[in-house]
Amino acid sequence: MRIFNHLVAWIYSLASLYVSVIFILIWLDPNFTNYFCEQIHSIEPYKFALVGGALLMLGAIWLASVIEHHYRTRSVSFNGPGGLVRVHLSAVEDFLMNEVRQHLKAVKRIRTSTLMTPKGLQVFNQLVIWSGYDIPTVTGKVQDLIKRLLEDTIGVERVGDIRISVSRISAGESGGQVEEDEDEEELAGEDTEIH
Repeated sequence: MRIFNHLVAWIYSLASLYVSVIFILIWLDPNFTNYFCEQIHSIEPYKFALVGGALLMLGAIWLASVIEHHYRTRSVSFNGPGGLVRVHLSAVEDFLMNEVRQHLKAVKRIRTSTLMTPKGLQVFNQLVIWSGYDIPTVTGKVQDLIKRLLEDTIGVERVGDIRISVSRISAGESGGQVEEDEDEEELAGEDTEIH
């Protein structure tokens, strides 16, 4: 797919460069405008249709391959005994968040997002941790638990980076509903910063 992407990028870049140079020459030299118009009139119309159709078809094929690539990278696939098994990354994210909250009492909230890369599945986490816990120990346990869950339970063969951002340290376990709402807003606001 990389070769095809590079090929399409080169073709469209050269076509754009050619059209840009023509427009600049038309602006700079009025004689070129007359020459260019004569050349356009001498070309048979079906040739324009062929070139336009070829560029349009190439663009459509490229768009379809990009959409397919995006769909494939939003899931983890492996061969099971009965055939191909595909696990969507949103299901993986929900599973990881639930398991971390159940196994580690030091974690008050967690938001997880995943990204499939050539290095493997990368996991980005935002945590709200209860006060009184050692942050390096808690984050290390979160990383170990996530890696173990991905490899053993889900069957991911290549696990990339497991990144953690501690967005807040919560004062106590009896904070109430107001503090929970503030935590949700803070996690939602920082969702894009972790990538």
